[in-house]
Amino acid sequence: MQRELLEKQLREQKIELVRAIYMGPDGITRGKAFRPGELDAILESGIGLTQAQMSVTVFDHLPSLSKYQPVGEVRIRPDVDTFQVLPYLPGHARMLADVETLQGDPWELCPRSLLKDFLSRLAARGLQIQTAFENEFTLSDQTETGWEPVDQLNCFSSAAMDLASPFILPLIDALEQQGIKVEKYYPEAGPGQQEIPIRHQAGLLAADQQVVFKETVRGVALAHGYRVSFMPKISPAFAGNGCHIHFSLWDENRNLFYDPAGEFNLSGTARHFMGGILKHLPALMALTAPTTNSYRRFVERCWSSSYTCWGPDNREASVRAASGYQGQEAATVNLEYRPCDPTCNPYLALSALICAGLDGIENELDPGDPVLTDPALLSAEERRALNMNAYPTDLETALSALEQNPVLLSGLGENRITDYLTMKRAEISMIDSLGDEGERQAYEFRF
Repeated sequence: MQRELLEKQLREQKIELVRAIYMGPDGITRGKAFRPGELDAILESGIGLTQAQMSVTVFDHLPSLSKYQPVGEVRIRPDVDTFQVLPYLPGHARMLADVETLQGDPWELCPRSLLKDFLSRLAARGLQIQTAFENEFTLSDQTETGWEPVDQLNCFSSAAMDLASPFILPLIDALEQQGIKVEKYYPEAGPGQQEIPIRHQAGLLAADQQVVFKETVRGVALAHGYRVSFMPKISPAFAGNGCHIHFSLWDENRNLFYDPAGEFNLSGTARHFMGGILKHLPALMALTAPTTNSYRRFVERCWSSSYTCWGPDNREASVRAASGYQGQEAATVNLEYRPCDPTCNPYLALSALICAGLDGIENELDPGDPVLTDPALLSAEERRALNMNAYPTDLETALSALEQNPVLLSGLGENRITDYLTMKRAEISMIDSLGDEGERQAYEFRF
């Protein structure tokens, strides 16, 4: 965005505070706000931030084993092209930001800069990735006993749409004012659970859009007297909140995952990319299902997937080969990665998927046979024959898989992964000390 246009918007919209926000490895959106008169200085020099801030847990606790202690400085550098007036909060605007060194170079722990690196690797091959993050979240309003889901009705219930409408319509308006195209809306299976699929974007725009989506959902809810939770599993009795990642690889004008002659219209490139994801799945889940609560969601026959496999339109598979729309198959065939939830950092999650997928393409990894039923309906012997393993049962198991995965360690950077492991293990220790109800209090409204 040109500086003159930005300054014009600041004046006309009577903006009083501009947020420069970033998402740390912990998945929490953080930032600092400044007055419009400081715009030129902020764009030139950024905003100061201690290095240690990128290593804190969701409890704002800095692990003693972290390499990055409260000595050393980095800069929050707003990206002027991401400027948006907040339609749900008069007087406020937002810019997404990178975290840079004092010299203006990408800092080694910045997730947004990492994704830029992986997109550059794709671009060097003449490729780009189209992606959409598909979120589920729980909408609650305040009752005499506290915050409770807005409904106890059925999946896709029209009556549930009625109850959520005072929130949903302002939300759709706020999203579209910020350039996010809403494709559908429906109540999901859990009490108060909502889903709003949005239009895919290329590369960095998709991950940025995920940050803006969550910020807007939360902000509109607060503005209208509601609260939302992106917690993966609020209650054992409720359906969990997932964040499925839809993606496809493209060259300049062609979907490289589509082959009209391929099984299920999938190309060899799509199959190899899936092969990489399935090979690295336990390690990937440390980044795509990054909380202790995430692993409560992976229950058999709960539409969340719980076994390593792929299948055409199989919503109990790790990777669903999503069928294209009739007459538009070449543009709409895509893959859906399912063991992911909204507590993930989208820059890390998408970087990790690209890293695993490129390994699959480079080594022509075979994803194996498609699974054409719910894996839970197969016997243990049948699953073994298909090389179908159960997911990690907890976050520590996934972290150990990441720690032992040379492809992801090398691709994402050992310093980054070492610090991430330290941070997440400190988070596990804190959660373990709090118990189940403490886990809910920690995660329910934090993300």
